[in-house]
Amino acid sequence: MFPRSRRGSFTLEAAIFLPIFILAALTVAYLIKLIAVQENAFHAFADETRKVAAEASLSPYPLFFKGDVLARIGEENGGELENLRLSRFDYRYGFGEYTEQIRVTIDYDIGVKLPAALIRAIPVSDTILCRAFVGATNADVPMSNEEMEEEKTSRTVWIFPRAGTKYHGETCSYIAVYPKELLLGEGVRRRYAPCKLCDPGSLPAGSVVYCFQSAGKAFHRGDCSSVDRYVTPIELEEAEARGYTPCAKCGGY
Repeated sequence: MFPRSRRGSFTLEAAIFLPIFILAALTVAYLIKLIAVQENAFHAFADETRKVAAEASLSPYPLFFKGDVLARIGEENGGELENLRLSRFDYRYGFGEYTEQIRVTIDYDIGVKLPAALIRAIPVSDTILCRAFVGATNADVPMSNEEMEEEKTSRTVWIFPRAGTKYHGETCSYIAVYPKELLLGEGVRRRYAPCKLCDPGSLPAGSVVYCFQSAGKAFHRGDCSSVDRYVTPIELEEAEARGYTPCAKCGGY
């Protein structure tokens, strides 16, 4: 018999188990990074949603929320995310005794960078359900899991609050030439410049301003000579409760 070589045995064992150990270590490291990316994305998502909920009493509808939340999540994750999208945004809707609810869902893929990975992307879907801070009270009854998961529809329409009895879709030609009522924030300041006639640039954040979104590059005060009539967003159910009826031209869509 040939004498057994201990050195050869160690070499063989190392050749077998070292790649497995390295692969396991890389997998653990990647999972840690995967969780960190998801937590970082959710933190930005939750923070932007919190801002919308906190400012709900001042805002009929946060027009720039979608762009702001997607931009922040993308910027703070350095290209780690793919196919980032906001798939659902229900703003200040209600069902039963539960009112002023906000539900937001984002979907994205986390790219898998391991060269030998069979899966190239991990799909993630996060949902936040909260209540808008509007100073109203709610029934002190806990919401069941079934009610939280129940699908509810919510649609925003546009009305002339100073005149008119119809509600319109956002693309309706009747409202296209009129300014829209918005809250002054970073989103408005990035997209528009202050009007040179009424000088709204000194207004504090959260002030109501008016923007011609189909034309023009300025935001205005409410008493500006260019703002005679304006439109504002409202939930369909609330518009109908106030007696508004669908526009004969667009049907409210």
